[in-house]
Amino acid sequence: MTNKLQELYETHILMGMRKQRHLAEVIGQHTWHYDKAAGTMAFAPGPTYQVQVLGTEAADSDTWLWAWANTASEIPPEQLQAAEQLRALGQELGIEEFTTPELPRAKLPAHTLGPVALGLLGLPGYYRGALEKTNLLVAIADPKFAAPLALKGTELLATLGDAVSGCEIPNHRLAVEKFVEQLGWNRHWQGDVLEVVASDGVRVICQFDHLHRLAKMSSRVPAST
Repeated sequence: MTNKLQELYETHILMGMRKQRHLAEVIGQHTWHYDKAAGTMAFAPGPTYQVQVLGTEAADSDTWLWAWANTASEIPPEQLQAAEQLRALGQELGIEEFTTPELPRAKLPAHTLGPVALGLLGLPGYYRGALEKTNLLVAIADPKFAAPLALKGTELLATLGDAVSGCEIPNHRLAVEKFVEQLGWNRHWQGDVLEVVASDGVRVICQFDHLHRLAKMSSRVPAST
């Protein structure tokens, strides 16, 4: 992963995780079906959403192929807008992963691209549909998809805990600060300690070490009146 993509990943991973948690709650246990003619992804027995196709992962060659480069699949142009936007941003910002038609999957994993795409394009979720030999990555692009409710203190702690344990994020401090900024919350720094107040009034305190790693988290419930 190039340095620019790594920075974008750290900037958008936490909000991406929040959006993906919400998507998982909305679709629940499901089967999925992509309708190329309609440009939709159906999550049976739940909702059907308009989607943008980002690309595919091939199991046999272990490669990623951008949708804008996949002429053989004849994806309708209106479903390529998000992928084309990312390609243009790649050209503008110098992100080679966004402008290379095909590359090893390890250089652009779906769960690295997904959060970055959501953050850069302001989309509410992405979905990686697994097939026998190919994985399809789409972004939800449907105005009827409801945004998640205001983030509570316990949910913030859970998101941070999952990110630290399950994601490769060298700079936790940057990721947390960007997430809080995207939430629109006020931030109070005292040295390496960040304190924020969640939507439910819970105070969340994050302490970082000299390597910008998240070393400690705690919360304080507001006093009852």
